[in-house]
Amino acid sequence: MTVTTTHFTAWLTTTSAALDQDNIDVTVLEDENIGGDGDEANWACQGGEALYTGVTNVPAEDADHGKAQSEAEDLLSEAGWNTVGTWDDVDTGYIITVERA
Repeated sequence: MTVTTTHFTAWLTTTSAALDQDNIDVTVLEDENIGGDGDEANWACQGGEALYTGVTNVPAEDADHGKAQSEAEDLLSEAGWNTVGTWDDVDTGYIITVERA
């Protein structure tokens, strides 16, 4: 079993009240293991400095989340990040695990 010592999550913010601009954005943060090993690790965002931030061309008021996810994946890829898995719903939008390319 491979033990992962770092974990990163991309946060896609689709809620207008949580944005600093009109368009949906994506931010990568490093997570901290708060318990468990390997596949049983329990990762949690501990805040900290964003490792990447990008803004899509999708206005939050349009609510085209599929388009925003696609654009976010392109922005992440251009910045050297690969998405892993699928987008999961959270209160302010979506999250997805990312790895450095």
